[in-house]
Amino acid sequence: MPTVLVVDDTTLARESVARLLEHEGFKTVRARNGKDGWATMYETTPDLILLDLAMPQMDGVTFLRMIRRSERWHDLPVIVLTGMTDDNHLVAKAKALGIQELVPKATFGFDDLLAQVKKHMPQSV
Repeated sequence: MPTVLVVDDTTLARESVARLLEHEGFKTVRARNGKDGWATMYETTPDLILLDLAMPQMDGVTFLRMIRRSERWHDLPVIVLTGMTDDNHLVAKAKALGIQELVPKATFGFDDLLAQVKKHMPQSV
């Protein structure tokens, strides 16, 4: 079963997305910030990450930078789900670090998010 790590400090967003993905047959693992997400990576290796950028303790860009520097997880697909706009400096940094998609929280529909998750899920899963 494909596993998605959902990293978001907003409980409602994190839980809603995770539950909807589970309803579609995905296993989900949840983390409330990048620090917790990094620890979770060692417990359950996800196949894809849904990542918020603005979070306490460790923001999404720092977490993403750690993933991209890791030999083990360098190529892991990451979809950013954020309330930030394209002109935000954190969004620019995330794009430079090689995210697969940027999905705005304000306008996304679950069908669109699900399509992006399926599109970027590794084929070997």
